[in-house]
Amino acid sequence: MMEREKILVNCALPYANGPLHLGHIAGAYLGADIFVRFNRMMEKEVLFISGSDEYGTPITISAEKNHVTPQEIADKFHNMQIETFNALDINFDKFMRTSDPEHDIDVDEFFLNLLEKNYLVKRYMVSPFCKTLNKFMPDRYIEGTCPYCGYEGARGDQCDNCGRTLDPMELINPVCNLVNETPVFRVTEHFFLTLDSLQKDLSDYIDSKTYWKQNVLKFTQNFINEGLHPRAITRDLDWGVKIPISGYENKKIYVWFEALIGYITGARVYSKEIGKPDYWKSFWMDRSVKSYYFIGKDNIPFHTIIWPSMLLAHGEYNLPYNVPANEYLRFDGEKFSKSRGIGFTADEMLKFVDKNSLRYYMASILPETGDSDFSLHEFQYKVNSELVDKYGNYIYRVESFIEKNGLSPHIPESFDTNDSEILNLIQSKFSAYCEEIENLHIKRGLSIWLELVMAANNYFTEAAPWKLIKVDMDKLNEKLYISLKMGQYLTVMLYPYVPSAAISIMESLGMQLNPEKSTFSKILNDNNFHVNKGNIPFEKIDLTNPNVLDIQLATVVSVENHPSADSLYVIKVKGDKLYTSVSDLKKYYSGEALTGRKVLVLTNLEPAVIRGIKSDCLILSVKNAGSVELPTGSGVDGEPVAAGNYTYNGDGTMTYKEFQKMQFSIACHHLMVKLGENQYPLMLNDVYINLSTEMLDNVVIK
Repeated sequence: MMEREKILVNCALPYANGPLHLGHIAGAYLGADIFVRFNRMMEKEVLFISGSDEYGTPITISAEKNHVTPQEIADKFHNMQIETFNALDINFDKFMRTSDPEHDIDVDEFFLNLLEKNYLVKRYMVSPFCKTLNKFMPDRYIEGTCPYCGYEGARGDQCDNCGRTLDPMELINPVCNLVNETPVFRVTEHFFLTLDSLQKDLSDYIDSKTYWKQNVLKFTQNFINEGLHPRAITRDLDWGVKIPISGYENKKIYVWFEALIGYITGARVYSKEIGKPDYWKSFWMDRSVKSYYFIGKDNIPFHTIIWPSMLLAHGEYNLPYNVPANEYLRFDGEKFSKSRGIGFTADEMLKFVDKNSLRYYMASILPETGDSDFSLHEFQYKVNSELVDKYGNYIYRVESFIEKNGLSPHIPESFDTNDSEILNLIQSKFSAYCEEIENLHIKRGLSIWLELVMAANNYFTEAAPWKLIKVDMDKLNEKLYISLKMGQYLTVMLYPYVPSAAISIMESLGMQLNPEKSTFSKILNDNNFHVNKGNIPFEKIDLTNPNVLDIQLATVVSVENHPSADSLYVIKVKGDKLYTSVSDLKKYYSGEALTGRKVLVLTNLEPAVIRGIKSDCLILSVKNAGSVELPTGSGVDGEPVAAGNYTYNGDGTMTYKEFQKMQFSIACHHLMVKLGENQYPLMLNDVYINLSTEMLDNVVIK
């Protein structure tokens, strides 16, 4: 038996310091999963690896803020990330973690290998030292202005705006973000990777990658042409992989060096787990095996310069064949960011849309060659019009007609000219689809699929089986067979993008799509359809404003004690006009603390007279564990809260009973309102909820 072609697919290791947002999914993980599923259907042997990056300083920052250990933070978010990937049908062979002792084994081997070959040398460096905390600070703890692009939020290790790797000393006006203190810079001894000695070999390697994305290739070439310099791979840290030689007990191997080795750890540990301890070597040491690294834009220098340099120095492992880095996914014009609360986490979106719809829309907007925008309006339109109305409805029409009339279409003895042309079209579109995905054009593959969906709908309508059934059963069989064949092709082509739904629809066609065993050739050569119509696994989504609530930003202009109720305030707020709220916030806030504060108010609730005073608005507050927080924001008084392009500016008056039927909850930085079976996000420019993630359970709006 001919050995199957092997490919290795590695995905960037996400920091285990917070939930995965949609920018992460679009930047690296969804495209990789689609590519892996496609290649397995093409009968290739694929090893798919990722894992949690648990020694980065974002972990220690989160730990210090939450007064827990770094390991507790890593444990929590490692498990959360696995759950998120599972919920999205993103299935790695191994999702490792860099805090696993198995990872230390590979890091030690790599370190000692490079040390023996003189690619690691001891040098002194100047590092930021915080006098208040009396210790050296990790680069990421230092923030300032980027000297290259002027971005004011640059970190000491990298500028997220221009992508440059940085040294803290390069920052303009550097500040230690833990104590808001300007650091002093002191001398300390560390190990350095001599990138300069590898520049010629690295440059030759990069120049051969003419098939890489131009943005990735040009960025890397420009970086190399500026000249590479030795780079410290150890730091004065408490949290990290130990240096495997004596005398350096108070130092650790820095995350940018050790985390990359996690790709090897993941493959090696997976091989042990399946009882084939040397299996990983066939992917890492066979020079004919192609390796792909799916990453986001901000990870380019680490995967096209640092990691190849490390591999060149080591000498035993394959270098990356391709690094298809994506650009940024943007939300309201800004890059998705979990640290700044911009956009949605994947888990937030999955609370009010299904995974099939989310995967489909995200695949259609992958930022493969440039930044792309996430739009709730476009999300709804594309899912409802393409996935549901065009594809889902096509499958439903064909299967319903066959089942209703008790038919069993089979392959005809011959085809008329039109049907022969349709079969050729199907083959042509499928070939083009395969070529695009093989070349890492994931969005184009989906576009070709959609073209075939349109052709299928036109074919079925023009075939008019409801007429043929009365006059020509042979021709009816031919047309229905072609219709099923198109449905079969469409469904297996959709599988890499929307696997769960595709598996369900294949079952309704009487065929099994097994992710472990099925291939395109096996399924598409099966002409024995046994229609067993089930429920099409797509439902239209509604992300539009129900236009029921009028929620706006307002400023508290006065707070007075209620003359007839000791526990209540009479609060005047200025929104689009002056409103009065009779509120029990007196239990939680002084009048001085409320006066001048920006709040969110519901203004179209029917007025109520409370102890003799008319209340014509409701101040939204978040109650949890005996305390109350007020959602707030910056902006113009009267500005409506928005969900994407939709504003909450309902002009009808709601009764209090109608309002009581609504359910509100907090999801990270976004207020969610549940109306009927749907949940909608409530957002203002920079609305924030001052609650930790541990306090998000059982939150209610008062």
